[in-house]
Amino acid sequence: MKLYSYVVRKDSGLAPNPFWGYCTVAVCTPNHMGIKAEKGDWIIGTSPVSQGSKLVYAMQVSEKLSFEEYYIDEKFAKKKPNVKGSWKEKCGDNMYYKDQQGNWIQHRTIYHREAEIIKKDLKHPFVYVAEKFYYFGDKAVNIPVGYQDLIWKRQGCISNHDPTVVENFLNWLKVNYASGILGNPKDNDEAQKANCL
Repeated sequence: MKLYSYVVRKDSGLAPNPFWGYCTVAVCTPNHMGIKAEKGDWIIGTSPVSQGSKLVYAMQVSEKLSFEEYYIDEKFAKKKPNVKGSWKEKCGDNMYYKDQQGNWIQHRTIYHREAEIIKKDLKHPFVYVAEKFYYFGDKAVNIPVGYQDLIWKRQGCISNHDPTVVENFLNWLKVNYASGILGNPKDNDEAQKANCL
């Protein structure tokens, strides 16, 4: 089992997307870096150093899907963006599929519309899905001193952590917090105005 860690530069509800029963990571640093996470591995995202390097979320990978598999799977239908929907529906990360000619098409969205970002999204077109996760969002928590080595404080993603530290960190997480959605996206104005889970 590996644990991948990176900095969540913007917590809008898009990446990670913890809604509709699953936490998914489809269009952010882990995917752009082409990480090789497998079922059972963990991904954690922390806030920038300027915001205290707090734990924004942690998720255990239950499956890895291609963007196409993700798009056609009915259980992830609510993860498709709805630009006229609620703030949660607007955050959908299930936004890429192929047409009959094999060309990538982007589902209508308010996010990731720039050509350069789309290119990054499609370089490694996979989504990591978690049934077990802890999403803190604007209630991000401090990571105890003993687990500070797990924090990656700059661009990119790291996974060469001490297995004992990882195990102890996960035990700390499970003992102290209930899994699921524990906060709202910090960088989503509509979510902050709603001020409800």
